[in-house]
Amino acid sequence: MTIFKIEYGKVQIFDDALSIDLYRELLSATQSIGWRFGWNTPSNPNTRYWHHEVGRGVKENTQDISENVRQHPLRAFGLYQDWLLSHLVPADTKILRYYLNAHTYGTDGWPHTDTDRNDELTAILYLNMDWKPEWCGETVVFNANGDIAASVLPHANRIMTFPSNALHAPRPLSKSFEDLRKVLVVKMGAPRDGSAFFRGRHILTEEENRHLNYLIELGADKRNQSIRTLLQHFWGTYNLLKMRNADHDLCIAGLYHAIYGTSVFRADIPVDRENLRARIGERSERLVWLFCSLKRPQCWQIQGDSLPLINGGNVTLTPRERADLILLERANLDEQGILTPYRRAGID
Repeated sequence: MTIFKIEYGKVQIFDDALSIDLYRELLSATQSIGWRFGWNTPSNPNTRYWHHEVGRGVKENTQDISENVRQHPLRAFGLYQDWLLSHLVPADTKILRYYLNAHTYGTDGWPHTDTDRNDELTAILYLNMDWKPEWCGETVVFNANGDIAASVLPHANRIMTFPSNALHAPRPLSKSFEDLRKVLVVKMGAPRDGSAFFRGRHILTEEENRHLNYLIELGADKRNQSIRTLLQHFWGTYNLLKMRNADHDLCIAGLYHAIYGTSVFRADIPVDRENLRARIGERSERLVWLFCSLKRPQCWQIQGDSLPLINGGNVTLTPRERADLILLERANLDEQGILTPYRRAGID
């Protein structure tokens, strides 16, 4: 299955994790934020590198700072936080720290831990579109004997995760590298005490397992949506709707929302309405069909409940259907990190 899953206690790598749109937005953010030079690692105060604070949390922090992230002027940071909470870790995970670091040739990283506590997780997203092995700059994680347990190159759209109390360091860069090595670092922890928070938390309900197996049977795990699979996008949209307290039928619609193909996406999945309606219920299937059949995004700018269809004609929506579809569209776009005014007109 292509659903991401954290195995706490391990170093894990997730490649091509984010949608192209969200990753590009985060790359763009590194060009517009105010980098501050002079940040250091307390274990060696003489080291200096670039830093930008997003969440305003410190190493000792145990309080959730997710609202600080959402209030940052650059919305991409909040969308990435939502991605982590809907794809990688349980939705009730605390965001403890959230910031960017950058190094150039001549600026050294230093072995350090992000916390002295157990059951906290660090996720590093690498923010350089191109990387060559000869540029070095690996992130290394050490074991209890001081040997290298893992060494990870900062490839584009790669996320590395490891326990936050593991000793680790960014390795120096080669002189041949003439840019900034940029990373987005998020530290996460349990909303309660206990050492098994990240373990076993992604056990699917019987209903979720049934829907995911059906989507795999249809081939959604082999259809590309951006550089990821359609199944990953469906799963993320479903979880975003759950996080936002959408009702059950709407969440299930999110899990199938583009199954028939839409005005901006061709699904090529062999499923008919009668069969899907029998599986997910009349209301959920109706929302899926509307989402796939409406002329989006233009329809959201039209006042009233009669909206245009892709193949001509109009369909009349109830006020509740329109409200549900707006919530679904917002989750669909947020999961992909799409911020363009044209795609969001009428829903923001």
